[in-house]
Amino acid sequence: MRHIRVIGLIALAVMCLFLVDSGSCAGRGGGRGGGGGRAGGGARAAGGARAGGARVGGGAVGGSVRTGAAVGPYGGSGAARRTTSTAVGPRGGSTSTGSRSGSYTTQRGTTIEAGGVGRTATGPGGRTAGRGVGGVQVTTPGGREINKVGAARGAAGPNGAVGSRGSIGTATGPNGSIAGASRGGVAVGPNGAVAGGGRIGAATGPGGTVRGAARTGAAVGPNGFAAYTARGAAVGHRTAYVGRAALATQGAYVRRGFVGYNCFNPGWYVQHPGAWRAAAWTTAAFWAASSWGTVSSYCSYPAEPVYYDYGQTIVYEGDQVLYNGEPVATAEQYTEQAAAIADAGEKAQPSDKEEWVSLGVFGMVKGEDTEANQIFQLAINKDGIIRGNYYDALSDTTLPVHGSVEKRTQRAAWTVGDRKETVYETGVGNLTNDETTMLVHFGKDRTQQWTLIRLEQPEEAK
Repeated sequence: MRHIRVIGLIALAVMCLFLVDSGSCAGRGGGRGGGGGRAGGGARAAGGARAGGARVGGGAVGGSVRTGAAVGPYGGSGAARRTTSTAVGPRGGSTSTGSRSGSYTTQRGTTIEAGGVGRTATGPGGRTAGRGVGGVQVTTPGGREINKVGAARGAAGPNGAVGSRGSIGTATGPNGSIAGASRGGVAVGPNGAVAGGGRIGAATGPGGTVRGAARTGAAVGPNGFAAYTARGAAVGHRTAYVGRAALATQGAYVRRGFVGYNCFNPGWYVQHPGAWRAAAWTTAAFWAASSWGTVSSYCSYPAEPVYYDYGQTIVYEGDQVLYNGEPVATAEQYTEQAAAIADAGEKAQPSDKEEWVSLGVFGMVKGEDTEANQIFQLAINKDGIIRGNYYDALSDTTLPVHGSVEKRTQRAAWTVGDRKETVYETGVGNLTNDETTMLVHFGKDRTQQWTLIRLEQPEEAK
C-alpha cells in the first residue's frame, strides 16, 4: 500500500509539472530570421496586458497592449486601450510609438470618445524628435456635438530646439456651429529664439457667419528683442553692425537706380508750394553737400566730429543702450532724448532771413534695400536748427522737417510734419558722409536701424 501511494504521488507531481509547463509554453513562442531573433507574447483580458519583444537584423523591437473596462459608482461606463512599441537600431538610435484611446458614457447619456498617438525618435548624435496627436469627441443626448483635435511636434539637437503645436475645435448645435483653430511654434538656437502663433475662428448661426483671425510672433536674439504684432510690425529695439564696404556698395546701387532727380528744383517748388526752402538759396544749393569742416566752423562745433556707428559704437542690448560697451540709458530714455532734441528744433523760430548750410539730399532705405523712394533734404543754421523736406517719390507728396542738433553730444534728431511719434536720428557728423546708418524710433517701444544714402546732384544743378 505504501508503495502504491508513493507511485500515485509521483504520477500526480509529473502531471502537475506537465500542465504547468504546457500552460507557460502556450504563451511563448520563438523564432529566428535575418540576423537571428526571439519573439514572445502574452495576453490578459479584462484590464490585463500583453507584452512582446523581437530582435531582427541587429536591432530590437518591443511592444505592449493594455485594455480595460470600468463602471463608475454613478452608472457611467468606459473602456480604454493603450499600445506602445520601441525599436533600437544598430547605431544606437531608437524610436518609440504609443497610442491611447478610450470611450466613456455618463449616466445621462453623454458620450466621450478620446484618442491619442505619440512618437519619439532619438539618434546616435543626440538629436531627439517627438510628435503627438490627440482628439476628443463629445456627444450630448440633445444632439450637440463637440470635437477637438490637437497636434504637437518637437525636435532637440546640439544646436537648439524647435517645437510646434496646433489645435482645431468644432461645436455643432441646433442653432448653428462654431469652429476655431490655433497654431503656435518656437525655435531656440545658439543665436536666440523665435516664436510665432496664429488663431482663427468662425461662428455660423441663423443670422449669418462671423470670422476672425489674429497672429503674433516674437524673436529674441543676442543683440536685442523684437516681436511682431498682428499686422507684422516689429516691436522692440535692434541694431546690427554694417561695415563701411557694405555701406559703400549699397550706396552705389541706390544712386545708380535712383530716378527722382526731378525734385528740389524751381519747377518742383512751384508744384509743392508747402515745401520748405531757404530764401537765399539758388538752384545749385538745393542739392549741395557739406563737409565736416564747413559744418563745424559754421556751427562752432569741435574740429573732430562724433560719429555714431549704430551696431558698433551704439548698440541696443535688450532694454539697454550701450555706447562703446558701457550702458548710457534705457531704450525708452534714449528715445525720449531724441524726441526732446527734435522738439527743441521744432519750437525754435529762426528768422526768415536766416542763413542755412545745405547738408544735402539723402535717400532713406531699410535693411539691404537698393531702391530709395523716401527722400530727405536737410539744412542747418548756425544755432544747430535743422530744417528741410521729406519727399515721398511714389506718392509725389512732401512734408516739412523740423529738428536740431544737441551741441554736446552732436546728436541730430528730427520729425516729419505732425508725426511726432516717429523720430529720426543720427550724428550731425554722419550727415557729412556719403552713406551712414541711422535710427528710426517708432514710439517708445520700437526702434529700427535704417540707412541714409547721399544722392548725387543733378547735372543741370551743377
